[in-house]
This record gives sequence, C-alpha cells and structure tokens, in this order.
Amino acid sequence: MSPVFETLVTLPTRSGNQFLPPVASFETNFESRVTVDSQAEYTEFVGDLDKSPSDTRAHRLIRLTNGLVAMVVHDEEESKACAALDVNVGSLADPQELQGLAHFCEHLLFMYLSAHGGYSNAYTDLEDTCYYFEVRYDALGGALDRFSQFFIEPLFTADCTDREVKAVDSEHKKNIQNDMWRQYQLEKELSSPDHPFSMFATGNYDTLSGAARRLGVDLRERLLDFHAKYYSADIMRLVVVGRDSLDQLTEWVVSKFSGIQSKGLTKPLFKGHPLTAREMGQMIYLKSIREQRTLDLTFALPDLKPYHRSKPAQYLGSLLGHEGRGSILSCLRKRGWATTIVAGRAPTSAEGFDMFKITVSLTEPGLEHYTDVVRMVFAYIQLLQSERPQRWFHDELRRISEIEYRFMEKYDAVALASNLASVMQNRYLSAECILSDAVRLKDFDEDLLVWTQGFLRPDNVRIVLAARDLDVEFDRTEKHYELDFRTEPISEQLMQDIRGDLEYDELHLPEPNQFIPDNMEVKNQRRGDAVCDAPTLLKMAEGLELWFKQDDRFFLPRGNVRVNIETPRAYESPLSSVFNQLFMMVLKDTLTEITYDAEIAGLWFEIRDTIEGIVVHIDGFNDKLLQLLEILVKTLRTCKVERTQFEVYSREVKKKLDNARHSEPYGHVQTNTSFLNQGFMWRFMDKLAAFDLVTMDRLQLFIDSLFEQTRVQMLVTGNFDESDALAAADMVKTLLGSQALPEYARRVPRALLHEPGVYVHHALMPEKGNVNSCVDYSVYAGMTSDRRGRVVLDLLSLIMQEPFFDQLRTKEQLGYITYSTERKYNGGHMTLRLLVQSEASPIYVRMRIDQFLSGFRERLEEMTLEKFDGYVSSLRVAREEKIKNLFEESGRLWRHVSSGYYEFDRIATDIEILSTVTQHELLEFWDSYVDRQRAPAYTALAATIWSTKITQPTDEELEKFADGVLAVHGSLEHDGTRGVLTVEQVGDILRQMDDAKDDEERGLERIIAAYEEAAKGDGEDVAKAVAKMRKPASHVRTAIVMAREKTKVCNGNKDCGLANMGVVRSPSGDWLFREASAFRATLRQSGAPVPTRPLVPKY
Repeated sequence: MSPVFETLVTLPTRSGNQFLPPVASFETNFESRVTVDSQAEYTEFVGDLDKSPSDTRAHRLIRLTNGLVAMVVHDEEESKACAALDVNVGSLADPQELQGLAHFCEHLLFMYLSAHGGYSNAYTDLEDTCYYFEVRYDALGGALDRFSQFFIEPLFTADCTDREVKAVDSEHKKNIQNDMWRQYQLEKELSSPDHPFSMFATGNYDTLSGAARRLGVDLRERLLDFHAKYYSADIMRLVVVGRDSLDQLTEWVVSKFSGIQSKGLTKPLFKGHPLTAREMGQMIYLKSIREQRTLDLTFALPDLKPYHRSKPAQYLGSLLGHEGRGSILSCLRKRGWATTIVAGRAPTSAEGFDMFKITVSLTEPGLEHYTDVVRMVFAYIQLLQSERPQRWFHDELRRISEIEYRFMEKYDAVALASNLASVMQNRYLSAECILSDAVRLKDFDEDLLVWTQGFLRPDNVRIVLAARDLDVEFDRTEKHYELDFRTEPISEQLMQDIRGDLEYDELHLPEPNQFIPDNMEVKNQRRGDAVCDAPTLLKMAEGLELWFKQDDRFFLPRGNVRVNIETPRAYESPLSSVFNQLFMMVLKDTLTEITYDAEIAGLWFEIRDTIEGIVVHIDGFNDKLLQLLEILVKTLRTCKVERTQFEVYSREVKKKLDNARHSEPYGHVQTNTSFLNQGFMWRFMDKLAAFDLVTMDRLQLFIDSLFEQTRVQMLVTGNFDESDALAAADMVKTLLGSQALPEYARRVPRALLHEPGVYVHHALMPEKGNVNSCVDYSVYAGMTSDRRGRVVLDLLSLIMQEPFFDQLRTKEQLGYITYSTERKYNGGHMTLRLLVQSEASPIYVRMRIDQFLSGFRERLEEMTLEKFDGYVSSLRVAREEKIKNLFEESGRLWRHVSSGYYEFDRIATDIEILSTVTQHELLEFWDSYVDRQRAPAYTALAATIWSTKITQPTDEELEKFADGVLAVHGSLEHDGTRGVLTVEQVGDILRQMDDAKDDEERGLERIIAAYEEAAKGDGEDVAKAVAKMRKPASHVRTAIVMAREKTKVCNGNKDCGLANMGVVRSPSGDWLFREASAFRATLRQSGAPVPTRPLVPKY
C-alpha cells in the first residue's frame, strides 16, 4: 500500500507568518461584460495593468464564468498568433504508484496538436503543466477551437497510449547520461519520503505501463481519472496573442474556453517541506559522467512567491552571486579554486516550499579545498547577517529594474504567452502586477530580508559535491539513472567551523555601480519615416569594414555593437585554436571584476573565438555602452596571463574538450556532418591531440602576436549617430594597433564540395553508457547562391517537417529526437537534412529515412492546390515576421555582413520568388535533387554514430551484404537478444526466402524459427523476443520487407580512387568509410561567397 502524502486543508494565514500578504482578489476592479457577437458573460479588469511605456501591445485581463483567468494581447505587427494554457498541476500530483503520469498526460496533448498543424509544445513542471502553440495569424480561431477541446473532451485514444509511453521512455533514456538530470533526480530521491517531491517526475516505461500492468489497472483509465480530477478551469491561466482586435480575441476565448468544467481549486498543496531536519546537515557525493566539479549548497526556505514586491531571494542572490571585488567568487578566483558562482531561488521550488541554492564551479585545486570553499560562503553569509540589509544596494537593483521595465524591448510572442500564463498562477500576485512582476523590484522590506537570510544557517544546509574523479568510496546507486553516490553527515570539524566566526579580510559588500545609465535620451525623433532594411557602409579601407544603422524602429535608448577581429593566426592549426579558446577564458576571468557591474546595469557582452578570429559583441543601454567596448578591447590587446589563470583555465579547456566525448549521439553526428561540409574546422579530438604542446609561455607568445595583422569588420546599430560609429571604429583600430590584413589572406567561410554519390560515415560513440545511436542524413540540393532554389528548398523543408516527425517519431517511435530541416553552406551546397536519434541500428534507421523519402513524392503529387497554397502562405508569413527588438535586427544584419553575401534584401527577394513558385516546380526540384531514382546526380551524406550497446558491422560485412541484410540483423538485436544469429546466417535466410518466394508472414516465421533454434538461455526471454517480433510494426518485420525491395544502385563517383583510402563500397553502390579526416581530404573546397551588391563606402 503506497503512503498517502498529506495535503493542506486551508491556505497559510498571517497568524502563522507575519510577513504573509493576503491572497490576490480577482473580484476587485473587475466589471461584468458580454462579448460583442455571442453576448456571453465574463468579467474584465478595469484597473491599471501597469504596462511598460515602451510596450506597443494592448492587453486585456478577463475572467470567465467557470473561473478561468485569461489575458488577451493584441499586436497589430505580429505575423504569428499563439496561445499558452497553464494548468496549475504538475508532477507533484503524480500518484506514487504511477510516477510520471502528469508528464505522460502532457505528451498526449503534444501529439494531438502536432496532428492538427502548426507548431506546438508543452512542458511539465513540479506544479504546472503548460501547453502552447503558434500558428499563422489568420489561423488562430480554428487553432483555439481545437486547443480548447483537449481540455473539454480530451482525445486520449487507446491506440496512442502505448506509443506515447514509449515516447516518454525515449525522452528519459535521452537524459540518462545527462549530469543535470542525474543530479536533479538524486536530490529528489534524497528528499523527504513523506513529500511527493521525492518521486520520479519524468517517468519511463516501467513506472507507467510496467507499473499499471503490475497493479492490474488500465493506464489509459488512470490517465482519464487524473485529467478528470485535476484539470479544472479554476486552476487554468490562458494567454492568447494575435493580430485580431481585443474584442475578437475575447470573443474566441470566452466562447471556446467557457466549456471547460469548473471543479473548484483542485491543485493539491502538500504539508511539510521536501527538506526536513532529517535531510539537512548531510554531505552528498556523486559521480558525474562529464569532467566537471560542482559544489551545491541548498538551504530550505519557506515559500517566497508571496513576497513578489520585495523579492528577497533576488536581493540575497545578487550579493552571494556577485562577481565583483570583495565577492565570494573574486576571492575564490584569486586562490584558483573556482570559475563561476550562481546563487538564488532554486528552480525546484513550488508553492508551499522554497529552496535557495548556491552553486560553485570548482577547479581541480578547488575540489581539493571544497571545505574551504564552504567556509568562505558561510563567511560571506555571516557578513550579510552581521549588518542590516543594505537599502542603497536594494535601491540600485530597484533603479535598474525600473529602467529595464520603462525601456523594455519586445520579445517572442510564444515566450510572452507561456511566461505570463505561468506568472498568473501566483495566487498572491494582484492583477496590477502581472505584466511587471518578472522585471520590477518594488519594495524594500528590511524585516523580511532579515527573516529570509536567517534561514541561511549551518543546520539548514545540504551540500552536494559532484565530480567524475572524486576520491570517495560510493556505496549506493540511484535506480533510474544508475548514478553512484554516497551520503554522510557533514563532518564535525566543518560544521564547527561554519557555526563559528569566520573572517576573510578580502570579503566585503559591493561598491556603488558606476555603469547604471544616466542619459536615456533618444537621438532619432523621426517617427513615422520609412524603415531602412540595410545598414550604411561608412568605411572600407586599411583593414576596416564599418557598417552603421541608426535605430528607426524602436526609438529606445539602446545600442548594439558587433566587432569581428579577423586574424588568421587564431585558427591556423588545432594548437592555435586551443590557444585562442584558452585566451578567451583568461580574458573573461581578467574582465569579470571590471565588467560585472556593467552586466548588472543592463549591459551585456560576449567575447568568443571563431574560425576567423575573435568576435566582440555588446548590447544594452547605449549611454555607457561604448565605454564598455573600450574596456573590452583594451583588455583584449594588453592581456597578460597570470600563472594561476593558466593553471586553472588550461584545465578548464582540457575539461571541455574531454566532455565533448560525452555529448549526445545527435551532437556527435552534427559535428561530423559539419566536419565533412565546412572548409575550416578542427574537432575536439584534433585539439586534444595537440594539447600536450600547451604551455604558459607559448600561450603568451600567441596572444602577443595574435593582433599583428588584423581586419576589423564592425556593425554599429541603435541609438547612435554616425559620429559615434566612426569614433568607436577609430578607437578599436587604435587600441589594436595592427597592420591591415591583406584581403587575400582572409579566412572567409567556405564549404567542401561532394561529387555525386551516396557517402556513409560510420563512427562509434566514444562514451559507452549511451543506449542511443543516431543518423544525420543530408541530401544535397543545389548551391546556396541559387536564390530560387533556396526558396524552393525552404518550402520543401516546411512541407516535410510534420510528415517526417509524424511517421518516424509518432507512428514508428524510432526516437525522441527526430526532425527534418535544411542547411545552407556559405559558398557551397544546400542540403535537406533528416535526423533521428534511436536505440535501433543506424542502418535500419537510414533505410527508414530512405523509405520515407521514396514515398514522399507521391504525397507531393497528391497535394491539393489549397494545401500547397497554405504552405506557401505559412512560409511567407514566417518571412514577413516583424523584427521585435534591436538585438534581433542587429543579428539579422550581421548574418548578411558576416556571410559575405550582403544580401540585406533577402526577405523581400524570397517573398517575391515565393509568390511565383508552383507545385510543378516543387516536383521538378524534388526529381532533380532528392529522388534517388530520378535525380541525375544524386548526392547524399549519412553521418551515423553507433552505440556501443549494439553490434556494428565490420568493413567486410558492409562490403559483402546489402543494407537490408544488415538491417534485419540489427533489428533481431533490437527486438531480441544480441549475438544470436550472425550476419552470414541472416543473409542465408533471406536468400532462402527469395528462393522460396515467401510472403512477409512466412519470411518472418522462417527468421523466428532460426532465431529460436540458435537462441540459448532463458526460454522466457526467447518467448518475449519472439512475441515482440510478431507485432505488426516490429523492427524485424519491417526490416524483412525493406530487405526484399530492390534499391537503385548509385553509380556516382565511380573512379575516384576512394577504395585506396580504406573506403568500401556496398552492394547498393554507397561509399562507406570510418576515417572522416581521410575522406575529407579528398573533397574540393568552394570559392568564397560573392557579394550580391556593390560595396561602396560613404567615406
């Protein structure tokens, strides 16, 4: 009998907590209304929503008669429409006997929406399940109708149940080697067993279908019970954003969502805290997968959501996570013990309880001194507790938040809808604060701050130390992720130390922030003028290319500057690439204390290494933005590496390169695909091979010579004048002090060119624990410079996305990560890309992708004109989407500049071409490039990576046996047991089928008979495997069908000499290779991109 978690009967009151505010009323300032068309009743908030002065959207807050609260948002510039509905129930409400049920419920909706067009997604949190979608602005009404029906009459069809449980299971398996998920589940498992936080929220096949089978219950019935019990209008919050009027949006919401049943406030609130006295005072050691070293200090706090006006966790997090002089991190960095610190309210908090977490990323010496790190953290806590809360510091945070809110930029509508829907669930948040809550800090409550920081005590902390190389004897294993760990009480010595007086002279509170902007004047007052889509080329000579565009869209005091410092030395070898990566880390460490205040004050910067050199990018309020740029470039040019920095960050670079081994399979194949298509690229293994040559002296020599010859490419946008841009460029050039890099010496983006043929790269996962393999299949489809072909490919990619996902992910359940897209390589080819990460054999998966492609032409032929026009309209709407903020505009312009094409009119060109594309042209494009049977020069590349859990064919087997034979052999392993039948035996059986002219069923039985005869061991396991093979959609059955179909032999690249380089040719004519670098060396390189316009500078 599972224990029942105890719930609260009534909400907490001020009698138990003097600081607790009253619950917000959604009756005050709400007036009765009726909709314009249907005359349906609702109430509307008529008070002040405290909208940002820069917010151009119109908002209306309403409450339906069933208790559902909704915000409708009108945006006349929005090309897309969207909605998000947040149900205030999540994984905490899972039955203990069916863990993951809330997540499973979410999955079924995601599948349902995908089947009805548009983009949709959902997530399940501890106390929320949020569903959201995006469609064309003119399709919102119908989409809302379908969306609402899920909550009124959910379509939990029986045939989808097992399929979506497998999807949940696949999602979990995707995360098994992810350290974040592993630690999160361990922290849950080691919390109070009397609280539902301790359960397994993701769920898997065993906790859902397996548990239901053991209990003798119907999983679908339990899912319907869960929905019926918790999915009530009273705990739903809806946000709809569209181009339609507020009245029309209101009409849709009221008419379509009033039918959701009201069952009262069904959200369960659980008694107690996940972290009780039993769980505190504990030291947890865990073994990570990746090369990492983290120290987490978690404090149990009461629920802080009621205190949204003063946000005590934000105040404490800003001080404990500060990175300037006198901070915890500053002192740790000087000792070489840490690289980063993050402090604040933990995302694992929910109504009724909170957690405050301080996370420190340790270095190798820091790991050895982790107890000293804990002492230093508590020393700073003691510093805070010894003084009253600092009003001046709170006032700075409030002032910055007021500026941010007053000049707030527009952001993505889907993000707006999902964020607002979640924010509206805070029962203490009044209507007036909904829009501003995420940004504005309002009240300074000294007593509340003292009370909150009082929970940061030694007896109220749990410490987690995670590393791959911990010198600890692990004695326990977490069951869902098989994570090794050990728990023990915090040592008496450490507990005694942190309870005593701790003093570090270098620790002190922050100094006043000098980067808070003063001048917020907007320079361009010409509102209403036509918007310019292209920047102006101000200069192009003597190693400088300067582009400028004054803000003529947003009229906000913000700026954005991007600087590409081209220097060939940065990427001339794997060793140079390592040095440049290491230089970036040392530089950021040097800058941290100087620039942290700038980041707090609304300025943002990024400095990163690239193939071409170094990119400096800054964004934020323009008043002191160029001052920040000067600091960055001056430090960049004069950086001297300290011994501690070298020792710390050389290890960090090595750690990052080592961790690349532990990437997900889809990450590895994407890297390999890029390596086989990009003109310049060093892989992590190339860099690791050169790492022994890294020394401090060599690093400093590299830095000192890096800027001898440079070319500066620069884009200045926002609230600036031309004179500001010219002065900024002169400043950058002067500080660099470089000779101009000749044009012919530039390392511009180039692509590798493939001859006709099918090329398959086979690689083995470098990390042994992952059960998944992956296939990244690229079909080459013309050149990037072909503007018309580019538009047709984009249209084809859009048409293919949902059918591909629906067939391979939803119907065949090949893997959780399944998608199709397109990619365009600068100066080179365009490709149609299809990716599937799966537990199945990559050969089987590749054949399923081929089968999908071979049948897709018929879908294109049968597509109605109405359907075709709908896709064209969707692509046009996507192209017409308005730029929402300066960062986005700058990014779009920079892509055109840095690509070398300078195609600023690309959107207008694409839309013009799109208006003339026909179905016939689409089919011609398909036949010319994508159809293996018809394309005259069919070219494809399949990058595959194999899990160590499955058998990879030998080169001899790849050369001798057709893909169908290998797919059947791999499927026997997938459905049955590894190593029962050899590839040779499978090939013989398939030949016998052909000789006997067996149909599918007889062929399957022939395979099963051979399997049963060869299988040894437990008869029950054999019976289970055979039952699995006999299922209508089993991999073995499908592979047999594919194996007996004849594939056209690809005759491309006949006499290329690849066989002399260890490349083998399959019976179908595909070229198969393992050594990517050797194959890459045979490929030609494209020319540089050619500008689409004359480049004539103004000065």
